[in-house]
Amino acid sequence: MALPTHGANPAVFLEAIGQNTERSFIDFSVNTNPLGAPDIISENWDVLRENAFSYPDPDVQKLTGLIAHHHKLTSGEILVTNGAAEAFFLLASIFSNEKVGILQPTFIEYEQASLAHGCEIIHISLEETDNWNWNMSEIKQKLPILKAIWICHPNNPTGRMYDINEWEELIDLAHREKTYLVVDEAFIDFVKDASSFDRWIQRCPYLIVVRSMTKMFNIAGARLGYVLAHQDVITKLKQKQPPWSVNGVAQQIGQWCLSEIEFVNKTVEYIDKERNRVINELQNLGFNVSQSVTNYYLCSIPTSYTADGWLAFLAQEGIVARHTENFLGLNGRYVRLAVKTKVENDQLLSVLRKGVEA
Repeated sequence: MALPTHGANPAVFLEAIGQNTERSFIDFSVNTNPLGAPDIISENWDVLRENAFSYPDPDVQKLTGLIAHHHKLTSGEILVTNGAAEAFFLLASIFSNEKVGILQPTFIEYEQASLAHGCEIIHISLEETDNWNWNMSEIKQKLPILKAIWICHPNNPTGRMYDINEWEELIDLAHREKTYLVVDEAFIDFVKDASSFDRWIQRCPYLIVVRSMTKMFNIAGARLGYVLAHQDVITKLKQKQPPWSVNGVAQQIGQWCLSEIEFVNKTVEYIDKERNRVINELQNLGFNVSQSVTNYYLCSIPTSYTADGWLAFLAQEGIVARHTENFLGLNGRYVRLAVKTKVENDQLLSVLRKGVEA
């Protein structure tokens, strides 16, 4: 059995590596909020039950308006989607049969969506020797031949963000070359003092921002994301989006979550403090760890283990890690680990310490 292409699929992963799927484990491959979901969701199941039995608003008007207000944009610059995944496939459809660039290593669905719509992929490698920073000269060289370029920011799986001055240069160049910049901000909500590129939407018609509510609010099953873009782009996407794409439960949860400012702030402070603590401990143990600013990080595999051997060891100790076999340029040489609760992180550190001391 092949390894799963995503994290948060522990049973399939454990079966694929020949481990017992019945034992207890901590899933460090899933990178949703370790503090759980906002209380308002569990406290209002009766409202959600009513939403589940009724047809939703096909135009998602109320949630769209709230998102527009949140980002200081107009409703015409917002498209709510069935998770960020739907947004990726809708966007790829308007780049059909064109050349698109993808900064690698990164989330596999950009390539899946692009290939599904006949695009030619131009890979642009992040610099591992510079802790996976981007090579701006290479990007600038390739940009004129591209219809679009996909950039995950913070990057998944490294957790890195890139210099704002270089971003400004890239946005201006993309405007001149009429190349779309698709910026996936699925994990930016976890980043302390981060600024979204939403503020650039009305300035640059070739900038497209994809957001996910799944990660911060721990609502993976509800499937909720959205696109911020020039109204001409949003119009094209709406023409391709299936009817009733965003269910009523997701629409209601999204409305509640947008008001959960204290919950978000608490999460950001926790992630920042706990990630720094864990990474410092890992570095003291001799691991090479990516300079992440969000709720996950890359961690090297000890030289005394093969990739398969390390995944198996972790699983035997009750830890499920995200493999990197399908991240171009990593090829299984690292694992991606999420920032979990302090108790869970301490258990991870204990297992990793055991692994390197064996």
